[in-house]
Amino acid sequence: MSSDSDMTPEQYLKEMYQKWHLQVLSDFEDEMPKYWGRKWKANTTIGKLRTVLLHRPGPEFLSVGNKTPWPPHGDSLAAWRMTFKPDLGELIEHHENMAKAYRDEGVEVLIRKPDPFDPPYQVKAIYTDDVCHAAVYGSIILRMYDYIRKGEEVPTYQTLAEAGCPVVGMITGNGMVEGGPVGWLDEKHLVIAVHYPRANTYDPGVMRANEWGHEQYARIVKAQDPEVDIRLCPGYGSRLDVSHYKMIDRHTSVQDPEKMDPNLVAWMRAEMDWTFIVAPDEVSSYSAQGEKVGPGTGVVLEPMKVLVPTGRPKSTKWLESIGVEVVEVECSSLVRPRNSGSIHCCAGSIVRDPEPAD
Repeated sequence: MSSDSDMTPEQYLKEMYQKWHLQVLSDFEDEMPKYWGRKWKANTTIGKLRTVLLHRPGPEFLSVGNKTPWPPHGDSLAAWRMTFKPDLGELIEHHENMAKAYRDEGVEVLIRKPDPFDPPYQVKAIYTDDVCHAAVYGSIILRMYDYIRKGEEVPTYQTLAEAGCPVVGMITGNGMVEGGPVGWLDEKHLVIAVHYPRANTYDPGVMRANEWGHEQYARIVKAQDPEVDIRLCPGYGSRLDVSHYKMIDRHTSVQDPEKMDPNLVAWMRAEMDWTFIVAPDEVSSYSAQGEKVGPGTGVVLEPMKVLVPTGRPKSTKWLESIGVEVVEVECSSLVRPRNSGSIHCCAGSIVRDPEPAD
């Protein structure tokens, strides 16, 4: 290298870059532990849960009974999508029960930031799984489809950023995706159900996951791993017994395949050699569409171990009879039938271990 005194400032800068600051071609995922603190991956439903996102009920529930800040500005329980006048103390107690259950299992609990709006209204923010979902690595901020959920994206994004989790994309434009229709069946197979959950519209753009939302999610995932097989499922109509809500082990779910989309079943069997376990009638229930569905498998803590709400002793006993370890938690004010979601909805999976090999 020439002496500094022999060079112009431009020559010095050029030579400095060429010798000391070489360009590096590297993979984002490989660098996560060094720069982002850990492997932020949750592209599995059954890998051991390491970090979960919950929301602590807050003053938004005190708004129930007032006129909603969205049209048609009703003040009934139905307008707030509630079946009971909420008792904030009970809701917090049940949230704390849930947080303790996760911590007792060694799971790190992230608490979503409070509702930032005035007046607060996000009474469904307890369902954190709807607002962000895993890409191959990092999280995608989704986009809610109705007024009562819109705005939850903001504190969710802020919470993940503060925790150090890379947000690798957002659903934007008029795309919509909520977490309920999205499921990783394994690290190479992902389904996104495009459907109208309340059957109050047939407009193809107004779906809980519409085609543009599906395409955006798929592009983010494909940019990270082109080998992931992403299926739009089951087409227009109500979702058919989504498998990621029913899993207990790798490529294993508690479902009746006769009640599912036959093309989906054929794909799952051909691609993943999927095992369907059909539950007996005495532990099954019926969906809003009148279809028999097996007992809920709650949140998978690790393969063959689940967290479920209390109050369903027959289901718990049956799950144990097929080898599933069941952890129960009292959270009845947060989940159906009293509330509108499931314990699965209450848990945003932020970090999971890789799935065990077959």
